[in-house]
Amino acid sequence: MVDLEFYVSGVATFFGIPRCGSGIPILGVPMEDTVSFRPGTRFAPSVIRQWSQYFEFTPSIDLGVDALGKACDLGDVSLLQGLVDMNIRRIESVVSEALSRWGRVVNIGGEHTLSLAAARALRASQGSYGIYVHVDAHFDSRTEWPIGQSLSHATFVRRIIEDVGPELLLFLGPRSYDPEELTFVRDLNNSVILMTRDLKLMSRYELRLLVRELLDSYSGPIHLSIDVDVLDPSIMPGVGNPEAFGLNYGELLRIIEAVLDHGGSRVKVLDIVEYSPPNDPGLASLPVIVRLILDVLNYMA
Repeated sequence: MVDLEFYVSGVATFFGIPRCGSGIPILGVPMEDTVSFRPGTRFAPSVIRQWSQYFEFTPSIDLGVDALGKACDLGDVSLLQGLVDMNIRRIESVVSEALSRWGRVVNIGGEHTLSLAAARALRASQGSYGIYVHVDAHFDSRTEWPIGQSLSHATFVRRIIEDVGPELLLFLGPRSYDPEELTFVRDLNNSVILMTRDLKLMSRYELRLLVRELLDSYSGPIHLSIDVDVLDPSIMPGVGNPEAFGLNYGELLRIIEAVLDHGGSRVKVLDIVEYSPPNDPGLASLPVIVRLILDVLNYMA
């Protein structure tokens, strides 16, 4: 058993909710070891905690549940700046313990590389790894990035494929990529790709139908990983690697609704990553991040 008091820390809590206890645990993961453009993701959990106290706790759709009443704050993983392999192991240990105690966990990053640790923890705790849902402007599936670095926020999906072996990979929202990684992902025999333009052309019903068909085709646990740069920079400027022609919030919410509605209790791990407060003018992205966390908890509760 992992001593969570050694690994996690923090004073304020998300939305003022209680420390865990009981409920859906929210874990801060201030990892920032491999960012390749604009730094700042390590500050996201603390900034979100501080400012979340001042927003109305209203999700986008009233589902008749008290989402925050069913959540708790696990604190932040205590990490060692720049030691990516050590930090991956620490995150894996804490996520494994959270899954053992609560059965699921919501991770607030931090850079996207943390999803590799979460994937390893999920496979270890469940005995298998079913579906990885990657909601992102990028595939994050390069062989190396920068050249010579095999583990980074631009390569970790390839490491998930090699280390964990998902039954299905579902890529939702990519629109910027290296030709080599696009070829790699397309050549996988267990991947489905819906580019940003594809999602924008689909109706809510078409998306729900497709997601239900895909999720029902496999029986294993589900890992939903959301990089907020999937949103357009006009509404989410506070990211390290912004890409134009992104999703609007309603389009992202349709994805969350489809996966969490149909995945249900099979969704064991959910990551929200890559918010970068130092790159967020006037913290303009914060209302979107806060709403995203509330909406995720709303559907999970």
